Amino acid sequence: MTSFLRSTFRRLPQVSRRDERIASLERRLATEADRQERSYDVPSFRRYIYAERRVAEHMHTLDHSDRGQIVTRKLKSYSFATSYGVEVPEVFGIWDRPEDISWDELPDAVVIKSARGTYAHGVTPLRRAEDGWTTVTTTTTSDESAIVRRLTGLETRGLIDGPYFAEELLGDGAALPVDVKIHAFYGEISHVLLRRVTVHRDKDATAFRVILPDGTDPGPIVRGLVHDHTIPVPSNLDELMEVARRMSLGIPRAFVRVDLYDVDGRVVFGELTPRPGHLMDYGTEQDERMGHLWEQALARVQNDAIDGAGFAMRFGPGPRELMVGGQPYVPDGAFLQE
Repeated sequence: MTSFLRSTFRRLPQVSRRDERIASLERRLATEADRQERSYDVPSFRRYIYAERRVAEHMHTLDHSDRGQIVTRKLKSYSFATSYGVEVPEVFGIWDRPEDISWDELPDAVVIKSARGTYAHGVTPLRRAEDGWTTVTTTTTSDESAIVRRLTGLETRGLIDGPYFAEELLGDGAALPVDVKIHAFYGEISHVLLRRVTVHRDKDATAFRVILPDGTDPGPIVRGLVHDHTIPVPSNLDELMEVARRMSLGIPRAFVRVDLYDVDGRVVFGELTPRPGHLMDYGTEQDERMGHLWEQALARVQNDAIDGAGFAMRFGPGPRELMVGGQPYVPDGAFLQE
């Protein structure tokens, strides 16, 4: 009798639909579990970057001296670049605090930067105006005290940190130069991401173009970005990639993004980014391809370390001093890694 009632109950339309729904959800869960299990056998650039961020936090708690992490400090990375013979922007002055900036001594076009910062918070391109300074590519004009307050507020929130420095504004002074972001895996280039910003700090005014090492454009392989195939490919792309490749071999880690500029055919250094703050979605196929590059690069790093190269930064044979206001300047820690 009990089995008969149960069978009759299950034939009711509402109950039948419920059982079908439960069975469908169970099949989906089983499929997802199987997919997750199989995904452990597939390299993932995205997962490795997230893991790098966690490891960096652990390193920070162990040692606050920034040991081995020179690439996260702009002035130190400038010293690293000059040791490889790579041109860096001219630096006009360096100050410990925003309120110490000597505004009257600066040229009429300048970029104010913090030694550490993410998402371009610590980068302010300026042109001198009658009533203060205008942010390049905008009509926004601020007096010096307002700029100082903004920088101080960002530092208080932990988004940037000093020292602060003023450097030349690359390009014609009216527009920002195209960023050439080269993704390097310990001597091997994955791709180049060209970024053009028409309005400073405006995501809606930012467009990208991807270029592969052979110079071809694979199209919009990065999800969620505005792609613009009209962004010009630098005529010296091969030289830019060779500079990035050579510098990445001095950085004993699986991945680093080398940001450069093409300024009238000159290769000018921008910065080194080991853990991009904005993690882009390359899709399953590209994420796996870059994951394979990561693992192969890590194997080369570890092999070189076993052979005696170690894990410290390896400077080039050139000078590490920067010229600041006509005087030599050595960033803190530039001689810690040999």
